Amino acid sequence: MDIDTCKYIIGEARSDEVATIRFFGKVTEETTVQFNNEFDFLENVIRPSLIRVLINSEGGSVLYGMSTYSTIQNSKVDTECVIEGMAASMASIIWAAGKRSLMRDYGILMIHNPFLPESGGEEASDLVKAFTQQIETIYRKRFALTKEQIKAIMEGKAGKDGTFFDATAAVKAGIIPESNVLKTSKQLCDKVKNSISGIEDIAKIQNLMEKIKLESEAVPEEKTENKLDTIESTTLEQKDNNKHKNMAEERTIPFEYAAVAASLGMKEQFEPKDVMARISELISVEARLNESERKLSDAQTVIAGRDATIQNLQKDLNSATSRLTVFEQKEAEEKATRINKLVDDAIEQGKIDKETKPQWVSMAEANFVLAESTLNSIPVREQISKEIANDPGNAQAAVEAVKTAEEKMAEKVNAVVGEKFEFKRLE
Repeated sequence: MDIDTCKYIIGEARSDEVATIRFFGKVTEETTVQFNNEFDFLENVIRPSLIRVLINSEGGSVLYGMSTYSTIQNSKVDTECVIEGMAASMASIIWAAGKRSLMRDYGILMIHNPFLPESGGEEASDLVKAFTQQIETIYRKRFALTKEQIKAIMEGKAGKDGTFFDATAAVKAGIIPESNVLKTSKQLCDKVKNSISGIEDIAKIQNLMEKIKLESEAVPEEKTENKLDTIESTTLEQKDNNKHKNMAEERTIPFEYAAVAASLGMKEQFEPKDVMARISELISVEARLNESERKLSDAQTVIAGRDATIQNLQKDLNSATSRLTVFEQKEAEEKATRINKLVDDAIEQGKIDKETKPQWVSMAEANFVLAESTLNSIPVREQISKEIANDPGNAQAAVEAVKTAEEKMAEKVNAVVGEKFEFKRLE
């Protein structure tokens, strides 16, 4: 930023000297951003001994005005705010931000409750209450007034919007000491009084005050008593004299601001930019958290769908298992029937003995094809028909028919040598 491009800084600002900056006009996003940037430039680049803020404003946005209040109030450089014309509504809060609050003897201070003319509903009402409590606290701590006094001033008399103060009334109300009133010519004071008499529109009053201020600046310097320079000199001398008591004056941090910083987990030493950075970080974290929660919700939906699918598959599996069990049982029964029939047929055909049935059944259970082929390869034994078996005359013939060749040979041997190997005579 170049000093020549600044809109609000007055004159040439130098290090270790008094720098002057104006806040004239309505409190808006545009005016507060521009003012805050130029103020930060003075504080951190120029580094003057004192930053003097001249105010002539009808007020405006509480939200944006609080950023300017914070900028001035937390300055590491000494500050004083001066009402050059009027400080009304939010502008009175900005005026209270300086380490010293002064006003011209023709200046006007206007304090009232905040309101949101373009909003409605319960949410807007809650916001107004929050702003009201915040502003009450600032006034109370800055001017050492009671809560009841501040509330009465902000509410104003019946039918009025807040309370207007000239310099004399401000001193009488205990808002500022008489030493903080900057004296000007009686002629200028009378002109201001006559010009604004009967006018209650603060925007019109602010415009009139700006016009009168410009006219007064056109008057030769020797005709206007400049009490501000005297106060500035006295202030700087007092600051030098008090250096041995307090080498670095501590910044006064509002209770609410400190509470916010503490709730953000910040220690005692912090700058406004640190708080804003932490808030931005939390906003970013909140956005990521919301995205994570959305993804988690989507994942849970997918998981729930998969669980339902798994349950359906499990039901299908149980049903298939049940049917398979029935099939296997039926198949086992059919196999057992086939094996028993195979073995029984072999026994009936005389291929195997009945006593060997268990062995053949086991073989068929292990390998049916092998058992079947083996049994099929065994020839069928000759059997005595029922007719032969029932004919007594053929019984001996049947017995002879079933003797093996070895038995017949043994009989022939016995017939020759005898059972005890005693040779017989052949006849």
